[in-house]
Amino acid sequence: MIISDASLDILMLTPWFPNRPDGWPSRFVADSARALARRGHRVRVGVLRGLTPAGTARFASPEHRGEIEAARFPEIEEIRLARYPTLPGGLMRKLTNRTLDRALTALADEMIAARRPDVILIQTETLAPAAQSLAARLGLPVVGVLHGENSNWRYLWTNGQAERFRDALGGLDRLVVVGEPLRRFATDLSGRGDHIEVVWNGVDPAPDRPPLRLPDEAPLRLVSVANLHPAKGLKLLIAALGRLAREADARWHLTIIGDGPERANLAAQIARQGLGDRITLAGQKPHEDVLATIGQSDVFVLPSWREAFGIVYLEAMAAGALCIGVEDQGPAQFLRHGETGYLVAPRSVGALVETLRPLVTGPRAEWRQIARAGTRFARDHTSWDAHARALSEVLHVACARVAPYPQEARLVG
Repeated sequence: MIISDASLDILMLTPWFPNRPDGWPSRFVADSARALARRGHRVRVGVLRGLTPAGTARFASPEHRGEIEAARFPEIEEIRLARYPTLPGGLMRKLTNRTLDRALTALADEMIAARRPDVILIQTETLAPAAQSLAARLGLPVVGVLHGENSNWRYLWTNGQAERFRDALGGLDRLVVVGEPLRRFATDLSGRGDHIEVVWNGVDPAPDRPPLRLPDEAPLRLVSVANLHPAKGLKLLIAALGRLAREADARWHLTIIGDGPERANLAAQIARQGLGDRITLAGQKPHEDVLATIGQSDVFVLPSWREAFGIVYLEAMAAGALCIGVEDQGPAQFLRHGETGYLVAPRSVGALVETLRPLVTGPRAEWRQIARAGTRFARDHTSWDAHARALSEVLHVACARVAPYPQEARLVG
């Protein structure tokens, strides 16, 4: 029988971790670790980041930059950062793989020598090969988490990468995906599907204050928050709003928060369509400021067609905004069309126009009622505590497959 309330000693290994609790990117990895700790587990984190050659640091991925302020994560017992030599853009992938595997093994061996964990929890497919080998050598259960579908085809499927990931991910005791749309990708990547579990990420409770809602005569305040990549659908959104701008009774303003390689293209599109006074590219902001902006907005809209889960949609729902996502993507798990939000067809400017038109031109009572239903759902069912409960169950299943629980296991209150 699985003792699902027993405390576990968890060693999390991840290439993604924010430098501060409100930092970017990948705040959700830290939130997951903190939620597990609040549940009573002992959590330590080992972070692997690339060490780029001198003169190339500006080309490094954001997750490799800066230093972690460990003292600002008091729930986590220990955070160690190790760096490994890497080249930007995936150059010399096999060499980078070897240096990564060695760095992870050395870091994990040090942390395990200090205290043997009950289970190893890895984030992303990148660390699976070394972690699975380490766990097999030491007789430890290992659970992996996939947060999204890697869109870099060359990274996943060339130079022996497919075999590398299939052997490692297929050998895990459990493979967690953060949304049902990821199941097929995870099955293809790991070569099996019988060990896959779905565990949603969560959101922090929104401040208990009434959202600022302006009269129907005021312009509708739209907001999007995303890494600015093509699959986020912002080009489509701007095109849809461009059509609506030509309708005399359309009253709206859009704020886009985030940064990324598409920013220059989006700025040019906004200028071409003459929407500079109606669309603001606000850039990257601290998480607290993001939530404040969402809380002062009426509608959160992000027509992303590659979204495994979509924490930001839940954050917007919890803050009181009406949410618009895309059919058959991660947000469709909690956005019920016409009940807790709206869903549009993927990659369709026309679908966005038809969904947004009544919002920006008509009365607002009906969709505000839908927004309130979404808020209730997000606050009641999608907390980080709920995430920790579900992930704890998966970790316990993995531990039960390898060894019985230690007699001194402490019950979580």
